[in-house]
Amino acid sequence: MSLRVFAVSGYSGTGKTSLIERLVQALKHRGYSVGVVKSSKEDVSPPEGTDTFRHLKATASPVILLGPSTTTIRYQRRLESIELLSAIEADFVLLEGFKSIALPRVLCIGDQRLDKSKIPEGTYAIIAWDKTELDEQIHLPVLQSDETDRIVSLVEASAMKYEHIRF
Repeated sequence: MSLRVFAVSGYSGTGKTSLIERLVQALKHRGYSVGVVKSSKEDVSPPEGTDTFRHLKATASPVILLGPSTTTIRYQRRLESIELLSAIEADFVLLEGFKSIALPRVLCIGDQRLDKSKIPEGTYAIIAWDKTELDEQIHLPVLQSDETDRIVSLVEASAMKYEHIRF
């Protein structure tokens, strides 16, 4: 099976990370391997003074930290999406954020008002904390954030094969 990609988008505080946690567990329960890529506005560094921090400060790239059961790889640049996804070996990869790439996705709005003009391309459903009527007329299903089985089925049916993504 080839890698399939699905995004969970929305603004801060709308439940994206919590939803991804539930989706990872549910997809794994259905027998899939799952990776996650989180887009962030912040760069995260290892603690100051650690060997890894010193290697990065010396501008090595990549810096690879091999732990007893994990591997952490740090580059001195942000990888392009195509580079990143081509290195993932999983059935699914869930992307948190990535509103600017045309991908199948759900849009988390939490309890916020939906601005129809800000619905990213490829949105299959709106995820809200409760079943509220949306002020604007949209032609998308509105699901509650705890409807994990329905959302996982949507991911299975709608995720895009990696090789079909246009970057």
